[in-house]
Amino acid sequence: MRRTVPLSRLLLGALLAPAAMALAACDNTVDQRGFAATPGSVEKLEVGAQSREDVVRLIGSPSAVATFNPNIWYYISETQEYWAFTKPKISAQKVLQITFNDDGRVSGLKNYDLKDAQDIQMVQRITPTSGKELTILEQVLGNVGKFTGPKKETAPGAPTTGGS
Repeated sequence: MRRTVPLSRLLLGALLAPAAMALAACDNTVDQRGFAATPGSVEKLEVGAQSREDVVRLIGSPSAVATFNPNIWYYISETQEYWAFTKPKISAQKVLQITFNDDGRVSGLKNYDLKDAQDIQMVQRITPTSGKELTILEQVLGNVGKFTGPKKETAPGAPTTGGS
């Protein structure tokens, strides 16, 4: 005897399957950005023991170098989390600052994290530019008659000198 499934169950299954897949797709997403040292490599750094070349060989090139002091290197990493279409939130941030002395040896190590971060407000001023503010009509009609046609070459090719 053949067994049949009622239409209402098929319809309910057809509606619930996409909803279940949509909910499963809305999982919390974690993104790791920036510097990611191999485990144990940062712990091998010692003040006075390594040179710049040793640091690059051990943990890699820096994320940033201080603008006015090339003896300060920064290794920056950040972890962001977001759910579905929400704005990403920084859940962890680590900054390793390595300072070198004049001989190129490590002279200091500092670690910063998210609690050391500060919000910086952008300046809302606009830098004025010199010149004249043009209306739309002046912009459209301002270049009328200023263009010339394409240059016509009379003798294409490289110039040659006549023989004697």
